[in-house]
Formats: sequence, structure tokens, C-alpha cells
Amino acid sequence: MKGRCWTEEEDRLLAETVLRSVREGGNQLDAFQEVAEKINRTPGACGFRWNAVVRKREAETFRKAKKERVENQLKRKRKPSITINDVIRQLKEFEAEYLSTRERLSELEKRLAEKEKKLQAAEAEHSRLTEEWNAFESFQNEIKDRYTSLLRLFQTARQLETTGRREILGEETEYKEIGAGVESKTEAES
Repeated sequence: MKGRCWTEEEDRLLAETVLRSVREGGNQLDAFQEVAEKINRTPGACGFRWNAVVRKREAETFRKAKKERVENQLKRKRKPSITINDVIRQLKEFEAEYLSTRERLSELEKRLAEKEKKLQAAEAEHSRLTEEWNAFESFQNEIKDRYTSLLRLFQTARQLETTGRREILGEETEYKEIGAGVESKTEAES
């Protein structure tokens, strides 16, 4: 295959492919590869033919293709990526999201207020129950103290009763003795 001559059709295909690639922002090497596959030549042979022959013939067209590529790149850079309609649509979406979030926040604030009321009621109930508990403990301690006092009183009463019985028993004996003596005197007097 070496030394095979280039046909007019191959030169035209090479020129069209390279110029299209340059206009669209591609590179010449990719164009050489594409043409090489179509005409059964190496990418190097296509590059050599382009630089040695075809480029000189297509110099003005090649210059215009590069100019178009630069203009297209500038247009793409200048063209805003979003339009006014896109901005308006986004703003409407943000507004809807904002309103939804605001509504949710309002609902959460209401629930928080309800929970705070319940908490205050629970704290008041806790305070009331604590006071009742303290009063109950105080009452319970008072009962214990009274019970202890009552037990002491019973012990004292028992001690007095036991002591009193002895004394009473001792006195009864005296009374009996005295009574017997009185009876004897009465009998004697009679």
C-alpha cells in the first residue's frame, strides 16, 4: 500500500472532516483518525497529507473555520446558562417551598405552645403533689411522735400501776390490820 496516490475524493473527505472538526471545537488529530479509518490509511499519513497539500489549498476555508470556532466559543460563554423564565420558575419554586416551610413552622410553634402548657400544668401538679407529700410526711411524723408519747405514757401508767398496787397492797394490809383492830375495839366496846 505504500506509495499509493491520494485521490481527489480522499483529499475532499480529509478537508471536509478536518474543517468540520475545527468549526465544532474538536481537534485535527481526531479528524485524521476518523478519515484514516474510512480510507484505509494511517492517521499519520492523513496528517502529513493535510499539512503538505490540502491545508495549502484550503487556507482561506481553514482560517474561516478557526474564526467560526472562536465565535461559537464566545457565544457559548456569553449566552447565559439560565433564562429569565428559568429564574422566574425557580423563584416560584422557592416561594412555594418558603410558604410550605412557614406553614410547617407555624404548626410546630402551635405544637410547642401546647406542649409548654402541658409542661406548666405538669409542673403545677408536681408542685401540688410535692406539697401534699410533705404535709403527709409531716403528719406521719406527728403521728409517730404522738404514738411514741402515748407508749411512754402507757409505760409510765404501768409503772405507776405496778408501784401503786404494791403501795395499795401494802395499804390494804394496813387497812386490814387497822380494820381488824377497829373491829376488835368495836366488839370490845360492845
